Amino acid sequence: MAGLMELLASFRRAAPIGDPAALSAFLDRHAAFMVQKCIYEYARARSGLLSTKLLEEPAFKTAAERAKWRNYPLCLQGLAIMAEGVLRPHAEDARALAAGVAAAVGTVCRGYETPPGTAFDFWDRAEAAIAGRLIDGAGSPPCAVKDIPIETAEAFFANLPIHPDLRSYDFRLVTNNQRANLLRAYEAFLKEADPPRLARRLSAIPPARA
Repeated sequence: MAGLMELLASFRRAAPIGDPAALSAFLDRHAAFMVQKCIYEYARARSGLLSTKLLEEPAFKTAAERAKWRNYPLCLQGLAIMAEGVLRPHAEDARALAAGVAAAVGTVCRGYETPPGTAFDFWDRAEAAIAGRLIDGAGSPPCAVKDIPIETAEAFFANLPIHPDLRSYDFRLVTNNQRANLLRAYEAFLKEADPPRLARRLSAIPPARA
C-alpha cells in the first residue's frame, strides 16, 4: 500500500476510467487513501499536542500498520458498492455488472501479499465478502453514497490503533470522516469515469471465481 503522499500524487496522474483495469486502480488508490487518511487524522486529533511523538512510537506504528490492512477491505467494499451504484443505470444486467465489479475487486486483492499477522486466506475472504455483498445488492436499489460506510462502521472503528478507553465517544466522528471521504471519491469517480463504456466492459467479463 503506497504512502499518503504517493497516493496524492497518483490522483493527479489518474487516467480515465473506461476498463476493468482502470477501475481496479481507482478502487485501490482511493481505498488506500481513505484508510490512511482516517487513521492518521484521527490519531492526530485524539492525541493533540502529543501527536508528533505518538506517530513516531514503534508501538503505534505497528498498531497503525495492522489497522490499515484490516480496514483496507472495508474501504474497498464501500468504494466498490459506490462504483456499482453509479454504473448500474448504464448496464443491461445488474448481476453481470456486479460480477464485473467483483472481478475488479479481485484483481486488487490478488495484487497484495498476505498482511503480517493475518490468516493465509485474508485476501480470499475479503474478496469473497465483497463479491457476495455486490451480488446480493444487485437486486435492490443502490444505496445512497453517504450511507454506504454505515455498513462497516463498527468494524472499522474497532480496528483503530487507539485504546478503546480513549475513543469511547468518537464513533460518530470516525464514521462521518469515512462518509466524507467516500463522497469525495464519488465526486472523483463521476469526473473520471466513462460509465457507459465501463459498464459495458465490466458486464462482459466473467466472474472472478466461484
